[in-house]
Amino acid sequence: MSTGCADSEKEEFEETSTTSSAFTVSSVYPADNATGVSVSDNITVTFSGSLSSSGVDNQTLQLFDNGTALSGNLTVSGTQLILDPTPTLSYSTQHSIQLSGQTQNSAGTSLGDNQTWSFTTGTEPDTTAPTSQSYSPSDNATNISTSDNITVTFSEAIASSSVSSTSFKVVDNASVTVSGSYAVDNATVTFTPSSALTPYLKYTVTLTSGITDASGNALQSPPSWSFTTKNGVVQAADSEGMILLSGGEFQMGAVNESESDADTSSNEFPVHTVTLSNRFYILEHEVTVDNYTACVNAGSCTTTGVTYNSKCNYGSSGKGSYPMNCATYTQATDYTTWKTSTGSKTFRLCTEAEWEFATRGGTTTKWWCGDDDCTLTGVAWYDSNSRSGTNAVKQKTANAWGLYDVHGNAWERVTDYYSGSYYSTVSSGVTNPTGPSTGNSRVLRGGGNSSEKKSLRSAKRWYKSPSSVSHSVGFRICAES
Repeated sequence: MSTGCADSEKEEFEETSTTSSAFTVSSVYPADNATGVSVSDNITVTFSGSLSSSGVDNQTLQLFDNGTALSGNLTVSGTQLILDPTPTLSYSTQHSIQLSGQTQNSAGTSLGDNQTWSFTTGTEPDTTAPTSQSYSPSDNATNISTSDNITVTFSEAIASSSVSSTSFKVVDNASVTVSGSYAVDNATVTFTPSSALTPYLKYTVTLTSGITDASGNALQSPPSWSFTTKNGVVQAADSEGMILLSGGEFQMGAVNESESDADTSSNEFPVHTVTLSNRFYILEHEVTVDNYTACVNAGSCTTTGVTYNSKCNYGSSGKGSYPMNCATYTQATDYTTWKTSTGSKTFRLCTEAEWEFATRGGTTTKWWCGDDDCTLTGVAWYDSNSRSGTNAVKQKTANAWGLYDVHGNAWERVTDYYSGSYYSTVSSGVTNPTGPSTGNSRVLRGGGNSSEKKSLRSAKRWYKSPSSVSHSVGFRICAES
């Protein structure tokens, strides 16, 4: 704080003075060069003695903002002079104060010199509540990868200490909390699950007002939204070779193909949406001779007709791991009944929709390995490499979900009765279809060892009488989850 002039010959003055004690400023608020001063604070000057209110006016204590005088209400209270600025001060601004040297105490003694000092007000406090601007996955999104993170972008930087499993909640459709870690990068928060999400499952994300910005402002209108993960494998093949699939929605039929294409058949149209609402198991390979022999040995399966020609695998030396071909539909279902009696699962033949869902493995191409660019010899036994008969299972590459020989080796029986026009009856979409209620034939899928390439397509449908036997026909089993 500065004054207009210095006191000279102070000692001489003190020795000869016979007047009352000097009138001085004891303290000021805000102090000289103070920072972070509240914009609503008053200016207070405390003196060494009581003030005289006479002569106090708007020139006595003046407040300036960059040279511009500010108004205020000036009052005297005992030894204090108080200025209440109106309106309140500006944020982040240097202000200066001038105190008149004519200010007097109650005895009429003046300060003598004008005094000045300055201070700086604090920054404007943040009172704006953050909001969520976007999030990924978006609300009601489907087919989300099970490895995806969850990301939310806010309107401003978020305090990392405010983000936790209580303020950023992720639960599955059974309200089980998903564990994971949170990363805060300015205005973006990313949740990384501890392990992959479950296929074809609905997840809900709920944010709360516990999320704040750096100033402690709570999240405004915290959102809640849901998304569903993509179809896929819930559990890889168990000790029995059964793969647990999620179920889900997919396009069934000759997807991305035309009825005018040489490879397609009219019974593959129209393409329609199928929803499999439940999880189910499917055997990773075609039922083998060894599998079926165990049922025969248990007295639950018959061998009638299963050796009708040399290409039938049952009873042939060294063919225990070959598909169990030459079996009727009834013999196939007898096998599932026996498997169920072993107590591990409720086994059955697959439905046609389950078979195509599993074969596609999330693809929409002609074969699970692609369209015309697919090298089928690496994934299938068919007329170009196996016309002489079937081969041991699991010799070719499995599809993305772990299923072997879904293209070729042996046609596979499914439960559905065959109708060439069935797809037209469900063209608007269908859930858990089981095919026509009656029929003379049952559907076959997948193509066989002597089938041409087009008959191995994922959409290909064929049929045979349930009582017929063929060395090119086998079966694969499913089970309830």
